[in-house]
Amino acid sequence: MKAAVLEAVKKIVVRNDVAPPQIGPRDVLVRAKACGICGTDVHIWEGDFFPTFPLIPGHELAGEVAAVGDEVDGLKPGDRVMVDPTVTCEECHFCMINRQNHCLRWNAVGVTRDGGFAELVRVPAKNCYRFENVSFSEAAFCEPLACVVFGQDRARIEIGSEVLVLGAGPIGQLHLQASRANGAAAVTVVDIVESKLALAREHGATEVVLADNALSAKLKKIAPYGFDVVIDATGVARVFGDSIQYVKNGGRYLVFGVCGPQDKVEVSPFEIYRRDLEIIGSFAIRRTYDRAFKLMERGAVDVKKLLSEAMPVEELPRGLEMMKKGTAPMKLQVVF
Repeated sequence: MKAAVLEAVKKIVVRNDVAPPQIGPRDVLVRAKACGICGTDVHIWEGDFFPTFPLIPGHELAGEVAAVGDEVDGLKPGDRVMVDPTVTCEECHFCMINRQNHCLRWNAVGVTRDGGFAELVRVPAKNCYRFENVSFSEAAFCEPLACVVFGQDRARIEIGSEVLVLGAGPIGQLHLQASRANGAAAVTVVDIVESKLALAREHGATEVVLADNALSAKLKKIAPYGFDVVIDATGVARVFGDSIQYVKNGGRYLVFGVCGPQDKVEVSPFEIYRRDLEIIGSFAIRRTYDRAFKLMERGAVDVKKLLSEAMPVEELPRGLEMMKKGTAPMKLQVVF
């Protein structure tokens, strides 16, 4: 089969001779149709995260069931499915206290085991969610949206909140819409690209602000006492360090964008103490796929304008370079 194989750091080779995966009794073989390129894929490509080679990356996957294992019920060849990439043991301490994203045997399709940048993918049947009313490209957005839903749970956005979203890429656009669905009275979005801010306005942003030297003054005018919740969707460490000032006293800061493991920032413990601030992390997914899909299927979150380019798997290296350089207008997907 055809697959993009990460053979070493920054070495992606598209091969036509990769052996199709063999499925177990509780597995499903999925024929990939669309798989998003994510910032996490860039970190994997650069060797920052889980660098086990060779690896077929790709974890934002939607496709069609090609075969099922002998013990699989409820799925059949031809079913359209989206795939939750998180594979957990359901036996360790963290799984038993419903923190599966911290499973001691945590694995993920396309991260620690072969994933969606291939014609065929082996996944546990329990990780497949059937769908009918959206396209494969839309369904592939369920993975990042499920991550966003978990982040929103962690941030505890309350009805009437004022929210600031830093970064208007696909993740920022999803957080914007999810914040409104959660009852935020106002959502302000910041970015350095005007076209992304225009799209944020279409998706319901109350205010959009171009990041420049006057950013602090602009945000002070919008929210004189600060924002109840600030969400970083940039994955740029400097942005996190510079933006804690925008959180209202007693407010919360959600660290959602993925920085590199070597990145550091300087934070004042006294400021966190004195201003009653909460700094909140959000890693991956925790049983949020079903809710994410309902948001998308019922129109509470619109992903149609978030796809900027669908490319063949041969173009994956170009897509990763675009993501690295920040030149991707919005989401890039590999399609088969």
